[in-house]
Amino acid sequence: METLTGQCDHPPGKEETHERILLAAERLFSEKGFEATSVRDITTEADCNVASVNYHFGGKESLYLEAFRSLLSEVRDRRIESMRRDMTERPEMSLEDFVASFATAFMVPLVDQSRGRFFLGFFGHEMNDPHLPPRVFVDEFIRPLAEVSIEGFERFGPPMEPMVQRLCLMSVVGQLLHAIKARVLFANDQEPVMVPADLEEHVRHIIRFSAGGIRACALEQQDPTEDSASTERAL
Repeated sequence: METLTGQCDHPPGKEETHERILLAAERLFSEKGFEATSVRDITTEADCNVASVNYHFGGKESLYLEAFRSLLSEVRDRRIESMRRDMTERPEMSLEDFVASFATAFMVPLVDQSRGRFFLGFFGHEMNDPHLPPRVFVDEFIRPLAEVSIEGFERFGPPMEPMVQRLCLMSVVGQLLHAIKARVLFANDQEPVMVPADLEEHVRHIIRFSAGGIRACALEQQDPTEDSASTERAL
């Protein structure tokens, strides 16, 4: 994101100032978290006075919530639109195709150059030091995405108990998040040690691995005694 500290040749309008403050807050809260980001940090980057935050947002806490919701809605809506489009245009998707669609919808808003890329940093700080009202993330982000994802799972995946479906999807999410974080962890390695250098290759592995795991979970439900027998043999 380009810096927002340039001087204006004319007094900015209310909407322009509101947007500059919001964009500055999104980046700084994402990078530093709530406590380490001061109102003055935000207004310096947004090139406005400190009183502007109270005027436009009612204070730092309200600005934090609006910045989070702005990022949240961008990521959520892009994911839903991507999955809906695939389910409409490809009504005969295989399980692998569905997992690939889910993975693409999950990853793209987080790794491209849109504002959505700030979401992971924002979310990470919020998990360690919560400042949002209760259930904002679950009700406004997780629940709408889960509804679309489960709809796709039921259309393109094997028959499974609802909770097992959700656990399988959460397992895919965990792998995709790890793939993003691993790019940072191993960024300076001369040769790939734990993950491939190419993110797309890593995601293709996650798709194959996850489709196999989903089918295994479905088979286990069809014959639950098989899993017990395997556990007894392992012991």
